[in-house]
Amino acid sequence: MPIWLELIVLALTAYMAGIGIGWAIWGRAPAADPHKDLMETQE
Repeated sequence: MPIWLELIVLALTAYMAGIGIGWAIWGRAPAADPHKDLMETQE
């Protein structure tokens, strides 16, 4: 495998790992409770 291809693959892998770790730590919002909205509209 040529060195430039290996470097590109390594860089893209590191980039995607960083995006994934960042999303896992900071990106996920707590899921809304669907039953809470349903209960409020029925009252």
